[in-house]
This record gives sequence, C-alpha cells and structure tokens, in this order.
Amino acid sequence: MSKAYRGVLKARISKLYGGDVTVEKARRLKSRSDATPRDKQLANWFINMQTNRPPTKKKKADPKVGTGKKPKGSDRRLYTDENPKDTVSIKFATVADARKTIAKVMNINKPYARKIQILTVLEQRAEVMGKMQQASLARAAKKKLKAANKKSSPAKQVKGGGTKKVCLPKDKIASMSKSERAKVTRAKSKAAKGGEYKRSSKSFVKGARKKGATLRDWFEKEDWRQVGNPSKKCGED
Repeated sequence: MSKAYRGVLKARISKLYGGDVTVEKARRLKSRSDATPRDKQLANWFINMQTNRPPTKKKKADPKVGTGKKPKGSDRRLYTDENPKDTVSIKFATVADARKTIAKVMNINKPYARKIQILTVLEQRAEVMGKMQQASLARAAKKKLKAANKKSSPAKQVKGGGTKKVCLPKDKIASMSKSERAKVTRAKSKAAKGGEYKRSSKSFVKGARKKGATLRDWFEKEDWRQVGNPSKKCGED
C-alpha cells in the first residue's frame, strides 16, 4: 500500500471521526452504509497490518534486587549497592588492605555463594587496577573456600554412593596379576574418598567383556565378582 493511500485513509478517518487512524475507527469506516470500495480496501489493509504483526519480544524481567545478577540488556549495574544492609566493603589499595578484606569475608556470616561473589569482585577490580598481588590473594582465598565447601557438602560426599567396590567378570579377575588387581581397587578407593563417581581412566581394565556381549551375558554367563575379594559376588557386602 503506497503512502498516498495511507494518506487517503488518514484523511478519511480524520474527517469522519477525528484523530489518528485506529483499528476500531477502520472497522467503523468499512461497516458504514455509504462506505466506498476504496474505504473498505484501505480499512481492511490497516486492520490486517495492525492485527497480524509479529508479537514483540518481552524484555526479560530483572532479577530480584540484591542478588547481584542481571539479564543481558538490563540497565542495572552489577556492582551497584542495591541492598546497603547486605553490602560488604572492599579495600585493596595495599596488600595489607586486601588481606584484611579477605579475612573479613572468610569469617563473615554469609552464604558460601555470597562469599565467592565478594572475593570475585575483589579479584576482578584488583586485576583491572593492575594490583596483581591482591588479585592473587583473592584467587587463593576462593580456592580455599571452594575446597572447604566441597569437603563439608553432604551432596559431594554421597556422590557415587562412596562405594569402594570394583567388579569384573570372574574369569577376567583370575587372569589379572596381584598388582593389577591392587591398582584397580586403589584407584576406586581414591575416587570414592574424593566423592567422585568414576575411578581414573588410567585404571580401566581392557578386555573385561567379550566383544558383542549382551546384558543377558552379564547376568547369566559372566559371573561378576569383586576384584578386592573374588569370593564375593558384585552385589554382596
């Protein structure tokens, strides 16, 4: 539809109803008893144009104030003190200042994630200002905090069930030397102690199962036993 036609519709609507063109006014225009074919054509064009537009993308709502997070395109600043009561002052002009700040963060009564966030701010600001020693201290504190959190987290300890058992087919265990069996069981014990699900790939046993073996073979033929004590079946305690 050309600009001339749009101008015709606007002039017609303005003369009859006044104001700008709207969908409601266009519908009233085409339903008039004296509406011309052009009136109807222009009205239909305008209505279709307005009602068939692709939906505009809704701007993602900003997260709750005080979380320190913001979506892409948000006007909020990450380091703004949105919740003054929760603000922890950071000083790192000197190495001594950085040490005091880190000690305060490590002992403050805040959640683990909040402490990591504060130390990250300290690290990043120090790096931007060229204070690499202060940034290094912040990184070391984060590493220490993460290690302590991993050690105390029940979820990390339970991961993988903490089992130290390694199971292989009875025939395969019989073909392994004493040192080979010890290597596998040590690797599994170390992984379980660290809360890992799998042992090191270096301790994997090649040829444990025959090529093309099925789940039925696992149950009926292979007779899986505990590598540390082959007298016990895999599921026995």
